[in-house]
Amino acid sequence: MAKIIEVKIDRIPDFIEVDDDKTNEVLIHTELEFHPLDIETNMEYILHLFVYDVHGKKDVPVLISNWDDTKVLRVARDDRRDDFLCKESVLIRSSEINKKSVTIKTPMILKLGKLQENTSVYTRKFEVFATMIPAVDRVSNWSKPFESQLVFKSK
Repeated sequence: MAKIIEVKIDRIPDFIEVDDDKTNEVLIHTELEFHPLDIETNMEYILHLFVYDVHGKKDVPVLISNWDDTKVLRVARDDRRDDFLCKESVLIRSSEINKKSVTIKTPMILKLGKLQENTSVYTRKFEVFATMIPAVDRVSNWSKPFESQLVFKSK
């Protein structure tokens, strides 16, 4: 099975504009290492990248693995949640790469809506959570919410 060696954010703007009409691009470098069996069997993976604005300690990620529709749920700490900013997914075919390690460069767009009318500068901590799902793996998904009524009968 392949592994993620390192995830780095590159081309980080000095100022990320918070505006309904502006976008901010970052470039994510994900260094991957493949097992010889990955290359031999032409294993395919989907690399999922999730960008968060982290507030204090990181939320604990809970992965709902479902190939190209993978989601990350978070267990928040200290009554606060990290802000989810964007997600990208990249199909990786080890047969096309055909070497032990590779760096995947993925441009990602951060779009943040207006927070308030006046202009202020805040320092924030952005981090990327990367996960790679092989073609041969377990898959998971949630049902859509449904409602019903509970009936309590007295005896």
